[in-house]
Amino acid sequence: MLNYKNDELLLGRETANDLIRYKKEHLLFLDEDKKTLNLFSAFVKKEDFVKRDKINQPLQKTAYVKVNDNLARILRQRCSDKKELNKRLELYMQRRSNISDAIKRWFEKSIFPLVLLRITSINEKEFSEWMPGIEYFTDFLNKSRFYAPRKLDELLHHPLIYLVGCSLGDGHINRSGKRWTLVDGSSDVNKLKFSGEFVLKLASLLKNYLDTYEIRKVENKYDLRINNKLFCRFLNFFFGLPYGPKKNTILQAPRILRMSGQDIEKYFWRGCFDTDGNAGTIVSFCSSDKNMFRECERYLQNKSITPTFSERNVIIPISDTKHFSPVGFAHPRKQMEFLAILRKGATFKTTRIREAQKLKINQELLKIYDVLSIDKSGYRIRINSVALRKKAMSVKKVQKKIRKLFGHSFRRASNGLYYFKSKNVYEYLQSLFIYEPAWRPITNEEGAKLLRSWNDVWET
Repeated sequence: MLNYKNDELLLGRETANDLIRYKKEHLLFLDEDKKTLNLFSAFVKKEDFVKRDKINQPLQKTAYVKVNDNLARILRQRCSDKKELNKRLELYMQRRSNISDAIKRWFEKSIFPLVLLRITSINEKEFSEWMPGIEYFTDFLNKSRFYAPRKLDELLHHPLIYLVGCSLGDGHINRSGKRWTLVDGSSDVNKLKFSGEFVLKLASLLKNYLDTYEIRKVENKYDLRINNKLFCRFLNFFFGLPYGPKKNTILQAPRILRMSGQDIEKYFWRGCFDTDGNAGTIVSFCSSDKNMFRECERYLQNKSITPTFSERNVIIPISDTKHFSPVGFAHPRKQMEFLAILRKGATFKTTRIREAQKLKINQELLKIYDVLSIDKSGYRIRINSVALRKKAMSVKKVQKKIRKLFGHSFRRASNGLYYFKSKNVYEYLQSLFIYEPAWRPITNEEGAKLLRSWNDVWET
């Protein structure tokens, strides 16, 4: 007999990240072929039945569902014997109960505990076929409604993925798993108005999933708050957002994003950069979690961006800034700041070989040409530290080759740059190589196109 101890669908604290990591992806779906999500695992937990050796009231802790007339009719036919139904619930919960009055209310309102659908369905396949008959999920007292995605493609919808990224940045689920909040603000009054606009936009994303939320303005910040246990369980299970302080867990990009055949991870990182990122004079991402540093580095490197690091920041070099454009920002203020950078263009120069000179270049020079930059003011030849890091080459190695090729030695300026002066070397390098900006300023048309692509997260 099926009960909470042997039910494969009933998990403890595992999340989708854990199931994917331990090769149990099949538990993410009630129907693997149709990719029907296992919402039972998301909303009903083993801790609802017994926690710390204490028997709980599971029917007060697990999810309830409002069903349509067709599914309600099926449930009435199969559960016509209320005593038998009560007995089956007792067997599943492994505890005695007298809920005959509650059962009567369930059928009057067509609102049933998700556990009842589980034990009434013939098998998991039928259970999955009942999912379209669920109108919404609710709690024990039917205080709130949550319209949860039922299919994988609905779950991997870019506005929802963006919201998850924002939540991992400045969002928080309380320790009890009943309240989700997100805060955005600024001590600058002129910037604070953009925070208000941003929070309102985030609230608009929730209208497809929830019927209630609250926005508060407290001093120099805006607070978006949702009191909905099922929404919190949903975020925790499918996207790994933790309960309580984030310092108590290892943060990571949701593994379930990799099940999409499209590049939807950019929406997750857009949310992260919109909340924990910066776009003032340089683009960066701030986090105290070392794993998020590695996750961010992995994603940026896949986008041909080689980041640098400070103690708590992942920094995108100016030379790679334009490569970040496909991710971009949806936060109104950070959009403006990032566009200002792109419209200014890069002062940083890259080097490419003149076509006619390819066969004339010394092989030793070919190994280091792209870490050298020239400056006509004073005929300086400099070592480009950003290019040096990308090649994983030491300054000493470049200095040694320059002495061998040209008989010159680099010296270090007070600003930390290495250079030497030589008109002859300057003119020789200019004859072999083309020095041009790493990327050119965007046009107004390009800027408008980028804005449309960044703002697609608000199109629900």
